[in-house]
Amino acid sequence: MNKLFVSLAVFAAVVSAVYSQAGFCAPPCNPCTPAIDNRTVIEAVPGFRATAEIIADYGNCSVTYTGYQWQVSWGDGVVSYKNLTHLQPQQAIHTYQAKGTYTVVASYCAVPHYCCESCSSISKTLEIKY
Repeated sequence: MNKLFVSLAVFAAVVSAVYSQAGFCAPPCNPCTPAIDNRTVIEAVPGFRATAEIIADYGNCSVTYTGYQWQVSWGDGVVSYKNLTHLQPQQAIHTYQAKGTYTVVASYCAVPHYCCESCSSISKTLEIKY
């Protein structure tokens, strides 16, 4: 009996992973998507660095919704993120290993407790000089 239970549990986990990767969610994705305020700033700063100051708006999310994630992809393979219960302004600073051109993408996501997330993003290409 224990082997059957373990086999069924493994099968369920594999099916769940396949459905998640294919974009099928149960329950359906959260229809709520936060917005990014136009006062959000992404800019290069001296010393091989960049800063992202993101200001989120509720978008079509209820003010009582909880479960957000703030993400910044710095364009060099590094991603900064923070899980939050409520929307709030966030700031991050990143140091690059070399000068160059990098596209930075900042996102605010509503993250439900299952396989989907709903995000708004803003991007900017930066020239990191020194």
